[in-house]
Amino acid sequence: MSEDPKTFLEDNDFTRRLRAIAGDLWGAAPKPAAPADVAAEPKPPKAKPKKVVLEQPKTDLTNLWKTADETIDWTEALAHGAPRDGLADERMWGFFHRIAEKVLSGDLKAYTELLTAVNPLGELTEFADEIRIQARSPELLETRFVCKPELMAENAEGYLSAMGLRMARDLFACLPVSQVKIQAKEQGKPVMEITYDRDQLKHINFNFVDPLTFAKECGMKME
Repeated sequence: MSEDPKTFLEDNDFTRRLRAIAGDLWGAAPKPAAPADVAAEPKPPKAKPKKVVLEQPKTDLTNLWKTADETIDWTEALAHGAPRDGLADERMWGFFHRIAEKVLSGDLKAYTELLTAVNPLGELTEFADEIRIQARSPELLETRFVCKPELMAENAEGYLSAMGLRMARDLFACLPVSQVKIQAKEQGKPVMEITYDRDQLKHINFNFVDPLTFAKECGMKME
């Protein structure tokens, strides 16, 4: 049976009306987004983290002996004309290389030349009125210093033992001697004498050692 054309048209018209009503109620189906014509705005750069700078504690009599100069490796200096770690000063290393053979053979003139150039106790001048170093033999360095009266008055034993240990460390780092003798004077009179052996310092944790106790163990003499 053929379908009535009128009924078919009415049905289609009714269907279109239903679709229009549904569109009004639920909204038109979302259209796919068109490709963006411009690039997205860049995100603002992240703030760089601030560098944390750790301040080194001020050097005083409570920590004077805990730091020391870098040890010069004379065997390395003899073998290489330039530093292999890239950290050492090339000009100073060239000087080390030039005198290394003499230093290792115990030449006292080379010792004196080095001490003059390096000035290993230069950082301690604020703690003493005068400091002198002398190479007595290939195995012994001797240093004498004049005490500062105000530091002696504050804590004589602590001051003298701290100075002694720091001087010994710096001088052992500088030259391949086995002993460092230290003498202190106040108003022209000797107040302390001590001789440190290199072997005594080899296994010491300097962050925890008491310099006065250690000095007494090493035979410190005080007037």
